[in-house]
Amino acid sequence: MGKLDIQPGQVFLDLGCGSGAVSAAASRYTQRVFGIDKRPQAVEMSRSALPSGQFFCGEAADILPTLPRIDRCFIGGTQGVDEFFPLLLSQAAPGAKIVADLARLGAAAHLMQMMKQAGIFRELIQIHISRGYALAGDMALRPANPIFMVIGRC
Repeated sequence: MGKLDIQPGQVFLDLGCGSGAVSAAASRYTQRVFGIDKRPQAVEMSRSALPSGQFFCGEAADILPTLPRIDRCFIGGTQGVDEFFPLLLSQAAPGAKIVADLARLGAAAHLMQMMKQAGIFRELIQIHISRGYALAGDMALRPANPIFMVIGRC
């Protein structure tokens, strides 16, 4: 949420809205929350998590042109990114921020390159978490898969 810097009244879009957790967090800052996911069960979970949001089931490339100008966008999945990213850019308001959290380095690199080509790339961050476990009377850390955050600003 910090990298998105959502302001009251802005349009927030959650691409790959999944459980609706990110949309629910965004709703603390703006009431104009939209989400898209291609999985019907994910859309239903998002609607349950945030009844005031507007959630759509289908391909982002098909739904994006029907939405209002987007001020802030969180990308939680990149399936179909080659199709939806140009449409996202055309729907983005001046100064829009786009933040993607990705588990795969290749997907992060691809989106970063797309942002660079569009002239909006700002930052790449690796987020790494390790969880403690008991080992030989002490504590050790077991790493979890890292997340790559790709940040752009229109």
